[in-house]
Amino acid sequence: MELEQISVLEEVVYALFKVASRRTSIKFAEDAIETALDTLKKKYNFLNNARFRTNINSKNGAEIYFTTDINNVHKSRIGSAIESLIRVVYNDLSDDAGLYFISEMKQFVGEQIIEAINESGVDLDQIQIEQHHAYMRKIRKKQIRQGGQVENLIGYTWGEVSRWEHKEGTQYCTIYDKSGNVLDRINLDKVIQNYVETLSGIKESNPDELEKMVRLYERDYSLLKLMCERDMDIETASSILNVSKEELTKIVKKLIEMNMLQYISDNTVKLTETGLNILSREKNQTKIHK
Repeated sequence: MELEQISVLEEVVYALFKVASRRTSIKFAEDAIETALDTLKKKYNFLNNARFRTNINSKNGAEIYFTTDINNVHKSRIGSAIESLIRVVYNDLSDDAGLYFISEMKQFVGEQIIEAINESGVDLDQIQIEQHHAYMRKIRKKQIRQGGQVENLIGYTWGEVSRWEHKEGTQYCTIYDKSGNVLDRINLDKVIQNYVETLSGIKESNPDELEKMVRLYERDYSLLKLMCERDMDIETASSILNVSKEELTKIVKKLIEMNMLQYISDNTVKLTETGLNILSREKNQTKIHK
């Protein structure tokens, strides 16, 4: 049975609240959700009567109210609102969002809601990939600061760019290569901020501020945790993670590219200092916010 759109929206808001409150505090999470809803009302008039408040006695720790006419709104508009909510709340949390914001949100909403979100046009995997790119840039910037080496921070050049596209009403610009593949997705707010700060000579923010950490895919992080806990062969890891050897090989390759794993022989890998630090940071953050 197809879920009502109002139910999907409600579950997304509850999941965002749970993840945000776990990462920060109930009060901060409440403010983040209310701010996000107020911010988006001008663009999505079906959110005009939305009301949100915490309630520790309720099942989800909060209550959200939408008018039932949301069920009559086109599915793509609901999807656009959901994506905007996710991005606004995540940006509001800043560094407190942690590595696994999207992954945790998906765990809270469950497979049926995830499927409904996908059907409304929201690509949660793409959001995670964008954060993957951001993390890679952060790693490269750190390496440059430490070693003083000049390096291509984005992994492509202008010669590889075929076109760029900006969807009206969003703050993101998508860049494509000549094969139509997505090279990058740029936050225009940051571009304009950098432009003004560079030409004015006045920086309002800390120039050493690091980009937000990404959330790894669940299986990527699970592999890191497994490797931290014990040694294992590819058959064991494939069985535990419930993936094929080919999928596991792709995961390992991606983690090597992110400097979280490294080869110590032709067929043996181990956690790098970066990988260990990420596990330690996430573990400590979980303790702090429990």
